[in-house]
Amino acid sequence: IPKLLNLLYTNKWSKLPVGKVRYGMMCSEDGVVLDDGVTGRLGSEHYLMTTTSSGAGGVWEWVENWLQTERPDWKVHVTPVTTAYVSINVAGPKARELVSRVTEGVDLSPESFPYMEVRLATVAGVAGCFMWRIGFTGELSFEIHAPSGHGLHVWEALMDAGRDLGVGPFGLEGQRIMRLEKGHFIVGQDTDGLTLGPSTGLSPLIKLDKDDFAGLPELAWAADRSLPMIVAIQPDDPNVVPDEASQIVRGNTNEILGRITSARMSPTLGRSICLGQVEPELAAGGTKVTVLLTSGERVGAPVMDHPAHFDPAGERLRG
Repeated sequence: IPKLLNLLYTNKWSKLPVGKVRYGMMCSEDGVVLDDGVTGRLGSEHYLMTTTSSGAGGVWEWVENWLQTERPDWKVHVTPVTTAYVSINVAGPKARELVSRVTEGVDLSPESFPYMEVRLATVAGVAGCFMWRIGFTGELSFEIHAPSGHGLHVWEALMDAGRDLGVGPFGLEGQRIMRLEKGHFIVGQDTDGLTLGPSTGLSPLIKLDKDDFAGLPELAWAADRSLPMIVAIQPDDPNVVPDEASQIVRGNTNEILGRITSARMSPTLGRSICLGQVEPELAAGGTKVTVLLTSGERVGAPVMDHPAHFDPAGERLRG
């Protein structure tokens, strides 16, 4: 299995211990970002892979294509379980206390169950749940994957157990705002069909010294090129939220130097925040760019020093 993961992802997987989780980026054979997600090692020969929400089917076909056409001698079986589990993300400063009220068989302390690990647990009396210490929100999070037939029961148990903690549901929009605050890019929104792996800012995860992986020749070639980069941007006017796909131009000209890929008003910071793709000459923190709004107005916006607009050290998610 580690050989397969090394082939699919740009980073290395040979030494992932049981119980640990690793983030990885997949690129197609032309070096363009295909998908990303985390994979956890549940046992010596048992792994669980996650993908982007819309990418599960495509990634499964991608994996099977490699196994069936390129590595038919590898004795690896891949089973899609997307519809077999309900995923519930319990996030926030009281997440650990809430989850502890409905969980059996797992020590949830930060020392025993730190960030980027996975456990098998009984949740609300339901055995066989996977529990991840990860989260796209940038907050202290426990992702619970419960057998789908028990999903409603687990959800209601969490709601009941957390009433005194102020528990409440949050949806996709809330999650997308929080991930933007943390600078987490979304494949297919902040990337496109031309975005090569290094443009994500994740070059340290592209291990060109591996024997082989999907996209290696193109990524080796791209390593010496100046590529557009995904960066965090904050408009000078904190009340202006540029429409996504607004162009980034050179001063008062119409020369296009990039675009806004994600933009929202941040409740945490009380201002607008963005991610964007820009030409390499504009990618350094502190560089001032010009955003051409759909109204025709131009607004200045500095590129930030770090992709995360909030908590760049990740203290909250590791809490």
